[in-house]
Amino acid sequence: MVIDQEHTGIMRKKTHPRQLGVPLNRWGRNLISCCPFHSPEETSLFFYDALGYWRYRCLQCGSEGDLVEFVMRSRFNGMDEQSARAEATEFLGAREHEQDADPDEHPWIKEIGGEKSRVLENFVRYCHWAACKSPSSAEFLESRGWSIGQAQLYGLGYYSGDPEPFYSYCMLSGIERHQVSFYLDNLEDYREPRITIPARNSKGLIHSVYGRSMENDGAHNPYISYASGPSDIPFNIQPDNDKPIIVEGMFDALTADLAGIPGVVSTMYQDLTLSHLYKLKACGAESITLILRREPNRREQEFRIQNYLMMAEAQGLRFKSIVLPEGETVDLMLRNYGADHLLNLIAETEEDTIHTHRRSVLLQDIKENYDTAMGCPPNECVGYTLNTFPQFTRKIDGIQSGLFYVSSNPFSLKTSLLSSLALDLIESNPTVKLIYIALETPRRQIFDRLIAMRIGKSVLDVRKKNEDEQVNQMILEATRKLMEFVRENRLEIWEDHPTFDNTELLATLKEEQRQHPDLVVMIDGIDHFKVTDRSDLDDIHERRSSAMLDIYKSLDIPMFLGGELVDEEGTLIAPRAYLRDSDAIYWLETKDGEHSLTVNSKRLGNNNLYRSTLSIDPESNRICEA
Repeated sequence: MVIDQEHTGIMRKKTHPRQLGVPLNRWGRNLISCCPFHSPEETSLFFYDALGYWRYRCLQCGSEGDLVEFVMRSRFNGMDEQSARAEATEFLGAREHEQDADPDEHPWIKEIGGEKSRVLENFVRYCHWAACKSPSSAEFLESRGWSIGQAQLYGLGYYSGDPEPFYSYCMLSGIERHQVSFYLDNLEDYREPRITIPARNSKGLIHSVYGRSMENDGAHNPYISYASGPSDIPFNIQPDNDKPIIVEGMFDALTADLAGIPGVVSTMYQDLTLSHLYKLKACGAESITLILRREPNRREQEFRIQNYLMMAEAQGLRFKSIVLPEGETVDLMLRNYGADHLLNLIAETEEDTIHTHRRSVLLQDIKENYDTAMGCPPNECVGYTLNTFPQFTRKIDGIQSGLFYVSSNPFSLKTSLLSSLALDLIESNPTVKLIYIALETPRRQIFDRLIAMRIGKSVLDVRKKNEDEQVNQMILEATRKLMEFVRENRLEIWEDHPTFDNTELLATLKEEQRQHPDLVVMIDGIDHFKVTDRSDLDDIHERRSSAMLDIYKSLDIPMFLGGELVDEEGTLIAPRAYLRDSDAIYWLETKDGEHSLTVNSKRLGNNNLYRSTLSIDPESNRICEA
């Protein structure tokens, strides 16, 4: 329903629900009362500020309207509409000439005849009307636990991505196309359907309109702004708020407000900045509580929280931080457990200082580590499975996070083992993304080796057309499957290049891990890897090993390093640094025509984790358990 603009002069500044003489309670940023129209004892009637006008809506019976209509229905219902409206207007004590001379009107409203305000308000009205007509937006809101009636309380709407209907709508309101393009300057840039929400400053004036993607694709920041403007105003900011609660998502803030928790603001998935804190402090903040989702890289998240803590302390603000359990959000927590659960969690959380923060994080990590372990049934594999190594998978409970060094005697089998493990991981685990970094082998050879392993033919057979058409068909199908892995973004093969160093590698892999949490990295030819830092270490192997260890600690994923170990008089020697830093060492050895794999570890329980005889395909060199 498009908000009726006939009485906007009456509704804007002078009138307020508290003038109606009905019992009202603060509920989030809204006011709530019993509904006189269907059940006087049921508290379901919301009074909400809609674009500067107070309106009412009952979430049970659906009654809605402006304050004049509320007074008409509740007090003058026996009169004809014209008389009842006149009586209601007089009851509210508002006069149009008084509104015109309002000295307290915000300069933004007066600016250029209120053009920006008019354009943004019309866009919000149009989008709410579109949400009422759009099945896709209703389905999305319903999936988030929101009804259209609840959405109306906060101005939630729907924009299809096509601006032409909105231009036509604006013409009916006397708004020119160039005015829309000027104030909604990003409208033409985003053509996909989105849920819209007005963003207000602390005085309640709309400064922009956000659009949220309706695709739940795990995007880190699903929000865009249709109007250029300040991006550092916390969403849902309110005046006179001494203990704001800062959350990440729009629905986190809105669901908290709908649950009656005041002062919940959102950074809209931006990092918390000093500018955010300045604005919250200007609204009366004395302490802040920051609630974050758990991120895969817990170490990096902890460093960011420490930075937020130092910013808050510099501003004289008390600070609490809460990292929710994995997969949990404020929105889900409120819907599953209610407002009291969140408020109790905040009340029981100790205020952070530089000294107490590390302790709080450690306690939470210990509990989450226990909960994760106890949530995994005894017969379920913790890590990634290997279908061609079933006994090994059972022995080590799957491929888990770790730094693993792979070598062989003869040395050439090291690459065959890495390639066999890589192919098995991709084929057996549909969520895994594998990055194979070939530092000593051209990428084309890796393609040929993987195709040959899939069809059980030699690398030479896949490099030219075969006389047997059946073999050609097998090569075609294997090639298509390899391309499918690449198209699905489950396989990448990188080559070495002159500027490749550990800093660049870490930055690239961090971004990959953000997009694909189930990431596995294999680096073949580690002894050839170029490292440009840690010049304080004299030994080249020490420097390379230190770089790999730093990358592993930052990512906490399975990392396989393929390189050379020297077997001299039965003792494994150089490079010793890799032996020291590895979680496990995979040693493939051929003696008297028999191939055996030994996996040793000084970190993962017994020294000898696994030893078994393996078979190697004589054509493709694919390795599997015998």
